[in-house]
Amino acid sequence: MFPANISQLIKEKYDLAYNNGHLKFLQTDSRTVNDSNTGMQYVVSFAPSLLKKPERGDTPKNVDPLGNSEPELTVLEDLFQDKEYKLVLNKYPIISEHSLLVTNEFKHQTSSLTSKELLQFYELIAHLDENNEQSRHTIFYNCGPASGSSLDHKHLQLIKLPSDLSPFQDKLLSREYHFSSTIKNEEPLQDRNISFAHFVLPLPKSTNEIDETFLQRCYKILLQKLKTVCQNETFISHNLILTKNWICLIPRSSTKARTLRIGFNSVGYLGIVLVKFQDVFDQIVENPQLLNSVLLECGFPNTLGQIQI
Repeated sequence: MFPANISQLIKEKYDLAYNNGHLKFLQTDSRTVNDSNTGMQYVVSFAPSLLKKPERGDTPKNVDPLGNSEPELTVLEDLFQDKEYKLVLNKYPIISEHSLLVTNEFKHQTSSLTSKELLQFYELIAHLDENNEQSRHTIFYNCGPASGSSLDHKHLQLIKLPSDLSPFQDKLLSREYHFSSTIKNEEPLQDRNISFAHFVLPLPKSTNEIDETFLQRCYKILLQKLKTVCQNETFISHNLILTKNWICLIPRSSTKARTLRIGFNSVGYLGIVLVKFQDVFDQIVENPQLLNSVLLECGFPNTLGQIQI
């Protein structure tokens, strides 16, 4: 189990690293915009400093930057006290206290999550949310080369959601679907107004109803949906996003869109959009509907929508 004061440990380490210049915080100009066609809300940030962040392929094949984390960025060497994961700060944070959950032993960024891992991640999020009523947290996994992951060493990311953001996944849950019937029918929630394939399962409000078996069942249902997207592939890159209220999977076809100079990992499908170029930022702010198209370019078509909101 992680330390009870983990929120304080993250904050203290982040403040120290930031003040000593060990982090390269992405300074941004942000706007909150809405797509009237889909109902999706976005926090769009202009971050030219992203041009300095290493991308997939920039690191030599025999170098593992996550294998030996910098002491100045390491919060916990043994996050869950089982020698599996360490907790380190993201050297290029998109939001304050942006952290990475990194396997101590090298595992590949295409490996599946275990039931034990899922429960550990859920309990960490629930703890952080309960100890700070002003913040919501998410852990996301960019799984596979087309998911937006930049490194092959298995790692997940932990961030606070922007206070002014309402992800589309929340809207699906607001329709008061009951989690047990959803899982019984093995039919994740979808919004047919959104262009890209996505699968969302609500989680019980009571943490006492959640255990390894329950989360593994949710995960299995979501992974099965990948086969409906592309039946001829043995592995499909995807983004897995977990909050205290729901778990979501987005199948991915590409890291970058063809029509705009923009790329996405999991946070793009939460509505957090990072833009490197001023002209692209201006286009999106003026016409947020563009995002529905470019997110589709990096995903798969939503042909299975069952629920219209």
